[in-house]
Amino acid sequence: MDWSKTKTIFILAFLILDIYLAMEFFELQDKSDYAIIQEATIEERLAAEGIEYPDDLPDDINNSFYITAKSKDFTIEEVAKLKDQTIELPNVNFEEDQSFRTLNMILDKPFPLPDVNTESKITQFLNDNIISGELYHYWYTDEEMNSIICIQSYNSRTIFQSKDDHIGMVVLHLNEDNEIISYEQSMLEQIKEVEEKEAAITALKAIEALYNKNYLSSNSQVVKIEYGYYTHSPLSNQQILAPTWHLTVEKEDEESEDFYVNALEGDVLQLTE
Repeated sequence: MDWSKTKTIFILAFLILDIYLAMEFFELQDKSDYAIIQEATIEERLAAEGIEYPDDLPDDINNSFYITAKSKDFTIEEVAKLKDQTIELPNVNFEEDQSFRTLNMILDKPFPLPDVNTESKITQFLNDNIISGELYHYWYTDEEMNSIICIQSYNSRTIFQSKDDHIGMVVLHLNEDNEIISYEQSMLEQIKEVEEKEAAITALKAIEALYNKNYLSSNSQVVKIEYGYYTHSPLSNQQILAPTWHLTVEKEDEESEDFYVNALEGDVLQLTE
């Protein structure tokens, strides 16, 4: 046996094996580095497409959970305690109908809203004239319908809903002089936390979820992002609401769209009114 040739063969075999293992190692390292880069550069990808979002994103939510709630039935006794307003009840028999899922109230005297500090005046009206008015806060103004939408909160977190859902909402109707003349009210009660508490995805992750689903077009802007609760399919009585990020996106043509991202699952829901 020629030990010199055998030794050479072994050396070449080990050299080839070392080269192969080195190539495998560097390929895996490159894949790992690429994944890290992809994860770390969502901000760069947004910037590259001219997609803007607020500098002061909300803090991380460490305790996130589903909640359940029941639609409140307002009673005749509760309504009777409201001062300087009258319930509007067409074709309703007080002897048969003793509770109401939605109140329709008419003020005896219009309530004026000033041009300045309007939201604080709305808060005053809610606290002084609405059943459990402290649970609601100003949401937005519907210019087309000349009304103001106020929405219910739980633990200072907004219960998101569309105007058509109307599960925990006060709609203030105005006259031409910017005075409140009537309102509609619905309310959620017996709110309970369910499921184990988990950390919610971050606000930036919610934006990334929209980006990955192609809901963020070039040169669009996330003008608002807020954490709260939302149900995509409101029920007639018992509600199950998911912890949710609400994002308002303004497109390049200045049209706005509202989106909801489940704060635990990361699923995207687009609000259609």
